[in-house]
Amino acid sequence: MPPALSEALSTPLITLRDHPVGLPAAMTQPPRSGRPLAPEVITGTAAALDALAILATGAAAYTLADGTVARPLFGLVLIVGLMLGMAALRWTGARRLDRLRKPADSLLPLASAWALTAGGLVALLHLLGAFDPSMTNWLAIWSLLALGGLAMGRLAAGLAVGTWHRTGRLTQNIAVVGTGPEGQRLLRHYRATPRDDRHVVGVYDDNRASHARFCVGYPILGGLDALLGEIRAGRVDRVILAMPLSGENPVLVKALHVLNQAPVDVAISLDTVAVHGRATGDEPPMLDLLRHPLTGWRAIAKTIEDRVLAAVILVMIAPIMLAIAVAIKLESKGPILFKQKRHGYNNQLIEVYKFRSMYHHMADANAEKLAQRNDPRITRLGRILRRTSLDELPQFINVLRGEMSIVGPRPHAQSAKAGGLLYRDAVAHYDSRHRMKPGITGLAQVSGWRGETSTVEHIVKRVEHDLRYIETWTVLGDLKIIARTITSSIFTKNAY
Repeated sequence: MPPALSEALSTPLITLRDHPVGLPAAMTQPPRSGRPLAPEVITGTAAALDALAILATGAAAYTLADGTVARPLFGLVLIVGLMLGMAALRWTGARRLDRLRKPADSLLPLASAWALTAGGLVALLHLLGAFDPSMTNWLAIWSLLALGGLAMGRLAAGLAVGTWHRTGRLTQNIAVVGTGPEGQRLLRHYRATPRDDRHVVGVYDDNRASHARFCVGYPILGGLDALLGEIRAGRVDRVILAMPLSGENPVLVKALHVLNQAPVDVAISLDTVAVHGRATGDEPPMLDLLRHPLTGWRAIAKTIEDRVLAAVILVMIAPIMLAIAVAIKLESKGPILFKQKRHGYNNQLIEVYKFRSMYHHMADANAEKLAQRNDPRITRLGRILRRTSLDELPQFINVLRGEMSIVGPRPHAQSAKAGGLLYRDAVAHYDSRHRMKPGITGLAQVSGWRGETSTVEHIVKRVEHDLRYIETWTVLGDLKIIARTITSSIFTKNAY
């Protein structure tokens, strides 16, 4: 029996000790510095660098070869070489994450991949009858430069990946929910198969044994409310439920209800552990139940969309914003901008900017009373700004600061009510809308659910549209909402 498995099987299940039973070194991690990086983003970036190296060295080789190859043939061979090279690099595993961490391990796959590429190009040129001395010269120079460029790229990638590994950005922080038999078996398995890309931060269970501090050597850190706090603090990336999979399991139902409020991946462990505690593979089979709405390339695409569009729009609307600022200052006393604390991504408070549309001495910082038709607190200019949504323009600054998105669930004031109830009390899954950054506009707004929330139905419909948007997000969908905002939502009847 492997020593790690033997140790795991001999560890007490639940203990009251003040210190945990010693965990393997690979399972104790220092605090992470920075946001976690998805493996597909790292390998995808490496692929982009490979493509750039192949194209750049091909063009450089063409120059060094005195440009004696005909330009149309040069372009054809360069594109075919890029396609063959990228396919060969993938086939030889040259972009595997473990090899990116150790550049020396990539040298043989890189050389093999380019040998296959060069061989394919030679065969193609023979078939075309275009293999002549000038082409031979270019391919020879290209091969030397390409190998050098690819190797330098791997060296740079190795340095970067090594730094990310040391700072914990390649490690997924996992929380396990459940201290029962299923949880104990899962934790024993993790002890027996430690991995440096997986770190169990602790165990959570509302029904844990009284005063128990550790389960199979892992700390018991509290119940679901404590777990939700850790997720919102950014210290948990994935939650694994270790409990029977059943729709009639009240513990499972409660866990899903709580975790659905936070941007985190949630899976349930499928109990395939044999009687003697053995499990197959490094990771037991899991069934994904909830997914973080934006991870990996999706998160990057959303960020680029927000920052680029916000920067362009701010440049375009700068004269309009300046004119509005002057008009506000001339009409009434008080600041130009109105700042209000609202709940943003992951339920964190952010300060949202708007052009002031109310008399300063009548401003309602906590939105205890939402604006209504003929509201005496609103200035004459403010009515125009609110009707046309121009009061929202400063929120593009929030977007550039990374606090908001252009499209997303609208951020609501902390004390906003519908039918006399706080929004959170009026809608069961209200906090689930905070799994994405709030937006200047959103699906609910362009669908007619904007403005006063005099009844509970108004906020229920808003939240329904917000959750639908989160589950179906695409860049194209965002662009459509932006277009609908411009064409149909500016003069909405519901904004006061």
